[in-house]
Amino acid sequence: MLRRLEQRQHHQRVGSRTAGAKLPGHGSLGLGVNAKVFWAHTRCAPRISERLVKRLIPPVLAILLSFATFFIAKAQAPESIWLGAVAPAYKTGETVVVTVNASSATPVQGFTFQIRYDPACLRPVNASSPIPGMNGLQLPQISGLVDGSYASTTPVTVNGVLAEVRFTALKGCQTNLYLESAALAVRGGDGFAAPVPSVLVGERNVSLTLDSEQGVSQAAPETGSILLLEPPPAENNFPFWLVGIAVGILVVLGLFGIYKAFRVGSS
Repeated sequence: MLRRLEQRQHHQRVGSRTAGAKLPGHGSLGLGVNAKVFWAHTRCAPRISERLVKRLIPPVLAILLSFATFFIAKAQAPESIWLGAVAPAYKTGETVVVTVNASSATPVQGFTFQIRYDPACLRPVNASSPIPGMNGLQLPQISGLVDGSYASTTPVTVNGVLAEVRFTALKGCQTNLYLESAALAVRGGDGFAAPVPSVLVGERNVSLTLDSEQGVSQAAPETGSILLLEPPPAENNFPFWLVGIAVGILVVLGLFGIYKAFRVGSS
């Protein structure tokens, strides 16, 4: 009996040691599995990052190229001219005002502009420049095209309105004003005016709505150099040569009648 009890205690001690010895084995198995998973993640992470970088490179390069193109264009063309309207709609008889605008990093000593218009809807009146020292140079005007030119003895920096051009609305119609040409000028080495190179002409067209309702004309401005833009009166195209031919025929017929009358009387 005593021996059986000793054997049972011996088996319990051996079993407990064996069970205790198996625990580290299970722990090492778990650590091995975790190590394999960690190693797989570390091996896949560079591949994922590499694919992500490859996907991001094209759009980033496109954005950088767009910014570079924009800044290069701005650097190559710092001077620009464009046409603008004070208001898009007017009544008949009111003064239509449009502006010739410019932005220039180079000090200028003059500018020119040509604006095409419909003489059936608009009649040009004058132009004025708010830039101090700019004097208008009177040029011959033709119907349908305003031709303006200004010059200054000293260089000035322009960034805004070069000139205000005024028209009179003649009747109700939908019409456009078109900036035919425009230029900035500087004094060349020979003392003569020379155009500023690489001037970008921006907005050229201005749309206007003229109402047939009668409005009130505005007074011309008293400040700035006034440049008259009214075209010469239209020539009368009446065919006077027809009148001359008719008078000649009447004279010939009259002389022939007188001749016949004298001939009859003498006979």
